[in-house]
Amino acid sequence: MSSWIEALPAFTVALLMLALPGAAVLAALRIRGVVAVCLAPAVSVSVIAVSAVVAPLIHLSWNIPVVLLGTAIASGAAWAARRFIPTLRAASTEESPQAGLGAPLLGVLLALGLTTALLTLVAATPEAFTQGYDSVFHLNATEFAVETDNASSFAISGFILPAGKAAFYPGAWHGLASLLAIVTGVSVPAATNIVWLATAGVVWPLSCVFLTRVLFGRRPLLLLFAGVMAAAFPAFPWLLLQYGSAYPNSLSNAMVPLGIGLALLILRPAVHTGLEPVQALAVVVLFLPGAVMAQPNGIFSVLLVLTPLLVFLVFAWLRTGFTRSKRGGFSRMALLIFLTAFVGGALFTLPQIRSLFSYTSPAFLLFPVALFRNFTHAPDPVWFPSVVLTILVMVGVWAGFRRPGLRWLLAALLLLTLTYPLASGTNVALANIVMAPWWDNPERVGALMPLLAVPLAAFGLVGALDWLRARFPGTANSSFLAGHKGKMTAAATLAVVLVLSNPGLWQINGEVGNMYKVPAEPDGHAQVDAQELALIQRLADYTTPDDVIANNPYNGSALAMALARRTMLFPYSSQGDLNEDLYTLRFWLNRVGSDHEVCAAAKRQGVTYLLDFGTDYIPAFNDPRSLYPGVTLAPDSDAFTLIASEGHARLYRLDTCGGVRVQS
Repeated sequence: MSSWIEALPAFTVALLMLALPGAAVLAALRIRGVVAVCLAPAVSVSVIAVSAVVAPLIHLSWNIPVVLLGTAIASGAAWAARRFIPTLRAASTEESPQAGLGAPLLGVLLALGLTTALLTLVAATPEAFTQGYDSVFHLNATEFAVETDNASSFAISGFILPAGKAAFYPGAWHGLASLLAIVTGVSVPAATNIVWLATAGVVWPLSCVFLTRVLFGRRPLLLLFAGVMAAAFPAFPWLLLQYGSAYPNSLSNAMVPLGIGLALLILRPAVHTGLEPVQALAVVVLFLPGAVMAQPNGIFSVLLVLTPLLVFLVFAWLRTGFTRSKRGGFSRMALLIFLTAFVGGALFTLPQIRSLFSYTSPAFLLFPVALFRNFTHAPDPVWFPSVVLTILVMVGVWAGFRRPGLRWLLAALLLLTLTYPLASGTNVALANIVMAPWWDNPERVGALMPLLAVPLAAFGLVGALDWLRARFPGTANSSFLAGHKGKMTAAATLAVVLVLSNPGLWQINGEVGNMYKVPAEPDGHAQVDAQELALIQRLADYTTPDDVIANNPYNGSALAMALARRTMLFPYSSQGDLNEDLYTLRFWLNRVGSDHEVCAAAKRQGVTYLLDFGTDYIPAFNDPRSLYPGVTLAPDSDAFTLIASEGHARLYRLDTCGGVRVQS
């Protein structure tokens, strides 16, 4: 696939995957209008993620029929719930199916256009891939799902685990990307870029429209701005792509505004409208599986944003108990303590939760500097503050503070502002603990700020225009702006100009471009250079899918799994759970020609070739050479014969094993 135009059919399929399952389920619940359009992708993610988990349990291969079956079951369950739960049957959405769709869809379409334009500036073709540390895992995990016809969250990491061992890893992203690759036949890198574009350009703006609708109402101009403003902030979706291609976290973050909005509809139905509480609760049940299997820290992100409101509601609940009687108040306090301890204890029994506390990121900014950069939407590597966006957000906070029931937004924004400096501007242990759900990772934490900034900026922009219209009524009454289409066109143009005039967006775009860049020679930053990539693209001339290629994953060679669809002996650098054979080959592969034990291990693992990319290691550990000395020294042994090369990159064939000539 040599151009983005060629990717249009696959992109259309990706949009249908994200739209149709959720739309069917929501139709069964009789949820419609703007709300249904915004919620459909998140429900689709849940249907696809759960279907991927169930498929291997009922011995079905991962493909469209599995998703259709999952959609039918979920839709049937939704229909039954509405049929047999009286409160759900009596509930109805406020909007007709077509009411008010034009403005928000225009906003989302513009956001998609802006995001697409920026992505195509840095990724010349859909086949391009980012060179971040996480890219290898996510590309290879998706390829593994395609090869095995299994995208279950309990199997997706199996390519780096000993045979027969399983572990949970959130695989919703890999389920989407692998399904697209299977259905359309596009490569894994192309599927990855296409699903990222659908997530960043469609799912994220729709989520922002939904939260804006819940917070501030359904005014068309407001929802138009919410869609466009979703493309304005460098912190999301671009920062996670620049950081290390944290694709699952991007999918999770894109759905967080939906979770916030649904929680508000349940907690404060007198303040927020769009769905009745029982409908919102039903959608939460549909939302949670996808949120957990996209990246569980999305749930913590929802709770983080809602913390000020939750604290206020809990305080009010306790105060009401004490007002009635001391016994009632203390009973409520005891219940709260018990539930908190129970939930915390239950979570801490999960190894995935405990492992979060083992990661810390060293401070690299002064705390005040990090605070200022987060407040002005300029997290590292962006250095130019987004002045206009910051002003619009503050106008939105001021306008929201004047509305009943929305004063908590100021506290929530302040809390989000503090998160980035906690991760990047201090080494205090307490800060690491607080930021543990995001691995205390500055980039993942920095991506949280737009969760509130987008709807607040949209609300602020509407407020600013209303003020200008009242101050200069003659302008609003001009012939062009008098009609609805003229107003929408002018508003859309203004929003697009504001997005494109943000220097931080262009800065992050340039940094993302560096991540997509394939250097001509080793530069110590990229996973692979042009010579190594050229040899990877020629592997099909010398090897077959049945061959196993030995490699040192720290020099980028592991990418051959996704880029050339070849089986790599070590498909990921952080592969610590090795069986005895892999451990032997890791340290002693250079002895395979004469050592019978090493030869036996190589035969059991099926090793037939060696891909040598030299000692230009990715920046992961201080001395990764010591981790794979046998592989590093193997090219110098007599057991291997050079059969192909591109510059410094070389492919060897295993010709001698345990003193015996290998039959080719």
